[in-house]
Amino acid sequence: MRFPRITVAAALVVAAMAVPAAAPPLDARPAGVIGMGHEGYRIGGVHDAHLGTDGVPVITIHRGDRLTFQNDSRWVHIIGPGKRGLLTDPGDGAMTPLKMLEENDVFSTHAWTTEGTFDLTCTVHPDMNAKVVVVP
Repeated sequence: MRFPRITVAAALVVAAMAVPAAAPPLDARPAGVIGMGHEGYRIGGVHDAHLGTDGVPVITIHRGDRLTFQNDSRWVHIIGPGKRGLLTDPGDGAMTPLKMLEENDVFSTHAWTTEGTFDLTCTVHPDMNAKVVVVP
């Protein structure tokens, strides 16, 4: 008996969703590095980071600083400028180009040279958002 292709595709999608959760833990992230869980940023241990009133992490840095992200989950993340999974023109922000982070991948942004507030999002996880506030 032949199975419809959609049945095989659906089984592969379900397996891909379950396998990352069942794998052993990854290496701990260093202090000052922004972690990325399944659907959220992990800012514990990051200097000048807190949750905003809307529950979105706010990370304050000085002009010229860089941000470092580590995927401390087994889920793929594609981060870039924008909100709710939708990318926007970064303007003078430092979050270009997009960066795909797979397990234990570490990425540092370019230096943030423009003061202001910038939004970051994950295109794979639309609820995974953060604000970067660049101060003098």
